[in-house]
Amino acid sequence: MKKIMAVVLMGALLLTGCGSSGEDAKKGHEGETLTVLTNSGYPPYEIRNTNGELEGFDIELTETIAKKLGYKDVKWEDIDFDALIGAVNTGKGDMVAAGLSPNEERKKGAELSDSYYNASENTTNYVLTLKDGDIKETKDIKGKKVGVQLSTIQESTVNEIKDEYELKVDSRQNYAQMVQEIKNKRIDFIVVEKAVADDYVEKNDDLATFRLEAGSDSEGNVFAFKKGNTALCEEVNGVIKEMKENGELDKLISKYFDKEK
Repeated sequence: MKKIMAVVLMGALLLTGCGSSGEDAKKGHEGETLTVLTNSGYPPYEIRNTNGELEGFDIELTETIAKKLGYKDVKWEDIDFDALIGAVNTGKGDMVAAGLSPNEERKKGAELSDSYYNASENTTNYVLTLKDGDIKETKDIKGKKVGVQLSTIQESTVNEIKDEYELKVDSRQNYAQMVQEIKNKRIDFIVVEKAVADDYVEKNDDLATFRLEAGSDSEGNVFAFKKGNTALCEEVNGVIKEMKENGELDKLISKYFDKEK
């Protein structure tokens, strides 16, 4: 859902504004509620189930981190993706967990955590389109109408290549809506990262996906915090480091991204 620029590989530290504590990050927020901003509709990161409840990789990881930091509970606020950074900076939440990836604008406008997921196979950009349509490889997108989510890295990628491929760009807030527009043949394809495209294909037998061989790839996922809130950012970095070292993070990644398990 949302990425660009170089990020270090899994297990290394992302060069961000807040750094990393390198220590056990259990700081003791007993009795406190952690308010987290997200944008659902981006499986397997964050999605609403049939009961309307949020679930997914980011949801479970964030709630695990909150528990390790001593928070009594997590309050989720589901808002538009392009409003997330502004909202955390105006105090509407403590952090952002939304399949977010770093770019220069986000590094300047917020505190970004270390990378918690950066598997290049799953975070590269893919085309999602109709299985029985005429888009089978990258060259086939020329002259087509593409859907992208507002303020995402995928939108930046499409803007890089729109002139070369003569694309008509339709920027929207909601991926599920854009998938329906593909089915209704009002959008020809959308650009998402591989893990998201795979999830939609798994649940929709009329959709297909392939690697977008153009533009910049999305790389890695980070949490975001209000600019200047280095304390919470460092605490979260400490838990990310701990979960990498003890294998908890790998198990969670396998649960949501390894389709064979």
